[in-house]
Amino acid sequence: MLYELLKPVVGVALHWYYRSILTEGIERIPKDGPVFLAVNHPNALVDALVVGFAVPRRVRFTAKATIFANPLVARFLHTVGVVPLRRASDESKAAGSSSASPADAERNAASFEAVADALADQGAIVIFPEGKSHDLPQLAPLRTGLARMTLQAYQAHGVRGVRIVPIGLLFERKEAPRSRVLIQVGEPIHVDPLVDAGVSVATLTQLVTARLAAVTLNFDSASDAERLQRVGGTLSALLEPTPSVAEGTPSLGRVLELLHRLDRVHSALQARDDVELQARLDDFEARVRAFRTRLDTRGIDPHDLAISAHASDGLRFAIREATLALIAAPIGLWGRLTHYVPIQFARRLALRNVQALDEPAMRTLVVGLVLVLAAYVVQTALVASLAGGWWALAFFMTLVPSASSDLRYGDRTRRARDRARAYFAFRRDPALQGALLAEADAIRQDAFALERLAAEQ
Repeated sequence: MLYELLKPVVGVALHWYYRSILTEGIERIPKDGPVFLAVNHPNALVDALVVGFAVPRRVRFTAKATIFANPLVARFLHTVGVVPLRRASDESKAAGSSSASPADAERNAASFEAVADALADQGAIVIFPEGKSHDLPQLAPLRTGLARMTLQAYQAHGVRGVRIVPIGLLFERKEAPRSRVLIQVGEPIHVDPLVDAGVSVATLTQLVTARLAAVTLNFDSASDAERLQRVGGTLSALLEPTPSVAEGTPSLGRVLELLHRLDRVHSALQARDDVELQARLDDFEARVRAFRTRLDTRGIDPHDLAISAHASDGLRFAIREATLALIAAPIGLWGRLTHYVPIQFARRLALRNVQALDEPAMRTLVVGLVLVLAAYVVQTALVASLAGGWWALAFFMTLVPSASSDLRYGDRTRRARDRARAYFAFRRDPALQGALLAEADAIRQDAFALERLAAEQ
């Protein structure tokens, strides 16, 4: 019951922080039967919230046993179906040791039993096989716990039909409010034939690693990640049709697809060990980065290069946005007035003493949820005391829709402002748009040429 009540609340909180949460391949998750959902772990508690909200069926989670130390927290976690996993590294820290003790075969016995029982009951278990949340530009080495639990459930408990489904979480900017999230579901691993063939823990772990790598972005270094994302993000804008203001920007899935293509081209050309080819690749990336810097300096979004600068189109745009503002702005303003203080306070608390990129979103969501709910209670009680119960109920019913409207309208307003800036820049200097479009077309042609070269044997 508590799980069903919390899920929509979590959904509202996530959509207040992130602009969109989209899924690809969600149909690959079995609707019933025993399942492990193997998820990468880039964003702390937010990862569990995103998966729990997006997956259609009820799921259970695994988490490190140390967070069960508080009795009240432990009771809540057990109620929503969290299974504690006892990690050697956590226990060594708790004992004051500087290094982990040898693995104790009995350490996770109770946890493994609980997981096996949940699988036998046809449950879906979310597990983060990297073990810990991190800011690395690639998957961390996967722990063997998932493979060991899978084999134990089959061999010691007779659980059949288990599937391991890889789920990749891609955060556009995980620490930034109103950025985007993409959930990619990969090809499931059918466990029974593998176990019947004598698969080992190491081999099953390697297979999960490969499937999870296929639905995540993995770079050799943070500088490689920044370079390819900068270049890839710009190219995605140049290769896509001009989106409407309501659409915002091309889907994160499309950007991910292009980044994978760019990474394959980059790796293939580097493997040629051809100095001239490498120089051409470096020159292309530098050219794209310089082009993006030129646009940023002028305040022009690359998605707006091909917009019409005719006066009639500008007038239609202004009328449309002004009409929308007359409808949406008052609702958004009401949401801003009733939520500004708790949300801003939560954000400021979340940004204090931040040491990793996976902290701001988690802190904002947790603290913000508490403060917003407290604000609802105080505000509704105040309205009830001043105007009576029915007015208090009407006031309460406006809170969530008005806040959501404020955020969505704010997103559109930012895009409209960007487009208006590009429009006026092109109106003031008609030759500017032509020059930028010509340069963009040359960059596109170079990109296609490099891709053809990478495909050659």
